[in-house]
Amino acid sequence: MLMLVRTIAVLAALLAMATTAFAQISSTAPSPATPEDQVRAVIADWYARVSKPEADHPWVLMAPGAIDGGPGYSVHVGNPKSAALTGPWVNYELASKALKFRYDIDRLKVEGSLARVDVWERGYFYAHAAQATYENAADAMFILERQGDGRWLILAHEASSQGVPPNKITDPMPDLRDFYYSTEGKGRSPEDDAKKAATF
Repeated sequence: MLMLVRTIAVLAALLAMATTAFAQISSTAPSPATPEDQVRAVIADWYARVSKPEADHPWVLMAPGAIDGGPGYSVHVGNPKSAALTGPWVNYELASKALKFRYDIDRLKVEGSLARVDVWERGYFYAHAAQATYENAADAMFILERQGDGRWLILAHEASSQGVPPNKITDPMPDLRDFYYSTEGKGRSPEDDAKKAATF
């Protein structure tokens, strides 16, 4: 009888421990991502892919029958018999051309299985003649569709260059001087450029 009581007590203690552990795990487990979070993740993935000189297969984020209105990136067909089809790679996306790039999501709206995202793209460049950073901008629009498996894919995309209005000018501008002379301006003399800029 005593052995039975001890066995029951041990089982009860183990059950209490398991219940407590489960409650702790449940309380700390991340909540499922909202549709807005999922859409933001697709947009982030898009820019990570098109920011490379050779775009990293951004079309895998496109829905069947999707439309891409540019500015565009080249697709390397890889036909060894045709120089026209084998290159060169040309990536017109601002994310790829800029020395430094970032984007702002101005609007994100989800309605049912569709979502619209308006993005303001900011590309920063360095002018060695003026010894200053400047920015170019593009206005991008994405339409995404939720697929049957739950994934959000891009149904339509278009981006066009824009003048930067006063309320969107980056202030202060990032200092890209050192980065410029370590990358694109590697063959130039920063001292000589600075002297010329002083008399510009």
